[in-house]
Amino acid sequence: MARKSQVLIIHPDKGLPQSLEKALKELDLDSAICLPEQAADKLGVLKHLDAVVLVYQKITDLDDDITKNLLQKLHRLSINTLILAEHASKDRSANPELPEGLLLVGPDESTEMLKGRLSTLIDLKPILDQMSVELNAIRMTTQPLNNYFSQVDEEMRLASRLQRDFLPRELPQLPGLRFSTVYRPATWVSGDIYDIMRLDEEHVGFYIADAVGHGMPAALLTMFIKRALVTKRISGNHYTIVEPGEALSHLNDDMVGQNLSNFQFATCCYGILNFKTLRLRIANAGHPMPMRIDRDSRNQELPVTGSLLGIFEHQQYQTEVFQLHPGEKLLLYSDGVEVAFVNEGPDKPLRFRKEFGDLSHYDIQKMCDKLVEIINKEEGSLHPRDDLTIVGLELYPAN
Repeated sequence: MARKSQVLIIHPDKGLPQSLEKALKELDLDSAICLPEQAADKLGVLKHLDAVVLVYQKITDLDDDITKNLLQKLHRLSINTLILAEHASKDRSANPELPEGLLLVGPDESTEMLKGRLSTLIDLKPILDQMSVELNAIRMTTQPLNNYFSQVDEEMRLASRLQRDFLPRELPQLPGLRFSTVYRPATWVSGDIYDIMRLDEEHVGFYIADAVGHGMPAALLTMFIKRALVTKRISGNHYTIVEPGEALSHLNDDMVGQNLSNFQFATCCYGILNFKTLRLRIANAGHPMPMRIDRDSRNQELPVTGSLLGIFEHQQYQTEVFQLHPGEKLLLYSDGVEVAFVNEGPDKPLRFRKEFGDLSHYDIQKMCDKLVEIINKEEGSLHPRDDLTIVGLELYPAN
């Protein structure tokens, strides 16, 4: 024998509208009636409930806390609900706090209209039950994936913090010399790395390295570069500063000797500045050439070139020497700078050179801050195509 459809009537009074009584009778529904304050207990007892009907004098009666909590519970349980109240059909849009999925009707609905609405709610019950089963199955399938992605996300956050720990915590404070940096990974971790280190009482070394690509593989390679780039040789109480070209040659041989998979290679520009004489020794391995800005804000790329790191062993890199002067600036940057600025056209010069020139009258810290402001306003800045790093230095007369 088929089970009768079960309907719970929630009504502050005992008497029901005549049209509702007739509809329940003609549909031959198994109905139960209770007061709003009894509804929570009743919902726990009725195991095969197909629909709920709330009968109120007017729609504003739904504002009491008992009814609000009841509506929220019905929504969580996905029980089809019909509300019968004065002006209910007109006031639905004026009551956005009501949960979605409620069917609102006025007290003047005919028996036939109520029968149709109740039948629709009851017919929807098996469909909603099936959807609930399928939704739970999807949740059970996706939960392990969600857990996995949450774990990956947390690991990437930790990797990002770890990589930043390899960067200088403080920039050297040297007479007549000021540094500033910009470091903007395209994802959680970066394929760029930089360092600025005082080598002795007269020399400071600085470099940018860029592992080809970005993301975790490139980030792991930057950790290797950080440890493999030898800047000084120490023997007993003596040390020797390694020339930039020689340092890059050794780094290249170390990378080649690792037999790295996936054709991983890198670029690097490494300079050593005597901050007393302002004599710069610098070498380049496939990296963008450094930008020198003189006291008149004129830009000039230092002609320092070399092959990529990690491809051919026994590669030699030339150390070039330049005499810098107070009032000048020097910018080392990764190729992410070139793509961070939207260019004005294929035949136009690269934007970043123009921006470097336009901002060169600022001190180095302000210049880097301004570059970041401009980049943040560029199209696509929220989804950068490449990691971006700048190491800038400014020379000024020592006090």
